[in-house]
Amino acid sequence: MAIEFHCDHCGKLVRTTNENAGKRGKCPHCGNSVYVPTPTDDIEPLRLAPLDEEEEREQRRLLDESRSVARQLREEKHPPPPETTTPPTPPPTNDARLPSDMETLVIDYVVCMSQGKLNEAEQLAEEIHTDMARAEEILQRLTMDELPPAQLAEIPRPVVNGFIKQLRESAP
Repeated sequence: MAIEFHCDHCGKLVRTTNENAGKRGKCPHCGNSVYVPTPTDDIEPLRLAPLDEEEEREQRRLLDESRSVARQLREEKHPPPPETTTPPTPPPTNDARLPSDMETLVIDYVVCMSQGKLNEAEQLAEEIHTDMARAEEILQRLTMDELPPAQLAEIPRPVVNGFIKQLRESAP
């Protein structure tokens, strides 16, 4: 049985034998390199291992536990200010670096979104929205920095900016 397809370059019909399926060859009409597709009848479906529900539950439990510990550490590091009659002084606005805990949350959110871990990303977004003022400065810096943090280096810049925009728009 022959494989028939149209050349991507000249559009002419090309015929070849099944043994060339999945390989590259030259179009007999224009001479450009073309990929010979595999007939859909010859493609075998991939067999996937069953999902281990117990392992998934354990991973979620560990993630929840690590977030709980991180939250406790942040509360210990930044306890609520004592009640005073004078208003607290705002942090200096010319400081480009903010506490790394919020930056870590934002970076983790973008990474989870890029990996399709939407439930984890939603939980991180809720945590980020609790202090959106601090988060906004980090989001602004991430969109303006020429070099992204190492964790975001593999994610295309437009994708990162899209996730940041989505985070801003989902804020209450």
